[in-house]
Amino acid sequence: MGRVMTVWRHIEQVDTKVMKWIEARWGCSYAFDSAMITSAKYTPLVILMILVMGSTGFAYPGLRMTAVTSAASAILSAVMVRVLHEPVSRLVRRPRPFDEEPWQPLLWHEPGDSFPSNHAAGGFALAIGAYHLGPYFPLLLGLAIWLAIARAYCGLHHVSDVVVGAIGGSTTGVTFACLQQALFHVT
Repeated sequence: MGRVMTVWRHIEQVDTKVMKWIEARWGCSYAFDSAMITSAKYTPLVILMILVMGSTGFAYPGLRMTAVTSAASAILSAVMVRVLHEPVSRLVRRPRPFDEEPWQPLLWHEPGDSFPSNHAAGGFALAIGAYHLGPYFPLLLGLAIWLAIARAYCGLHHVSDVVVGAIGGSTTGVTFACLQQALFHVT
């Protein structure tokens, strides 16, 4: 247990340095700050809208069943990662960066548990769970990455929170994409 705590202290030191570096950039570009705030707030909705649009089979008129099962796989993956992360979050009880530092985040958020990031987990679970959604997959993956970056940039999460969230979301996404492939024989 001692080594785990030593590693955790090093991770927290890196997180603190990165957050101070990020905070020093706030206000340098109003347009960039605004874009990150908007991204941190609305990217999950954009991801869901793309999934809904993709599930109609619009890009795949001949593969509608694959599109529907891909969207379902993505949504189930996001629900599952949230269920799995909830006990971890309650066990770790890591405060958000703005709960520990004397500054306010760019985007208002209630105080609470920060680890792991549910937004990053959900974004990656949705993106990777929709792997078989063809041309939508790279777009969804890019949005998941951007969402994770935006959540950290706005001061809502430590970098390690979004990294662990992304790993959890990716793992469940891969699991559900593989289940979709096995059950529905998609390629």
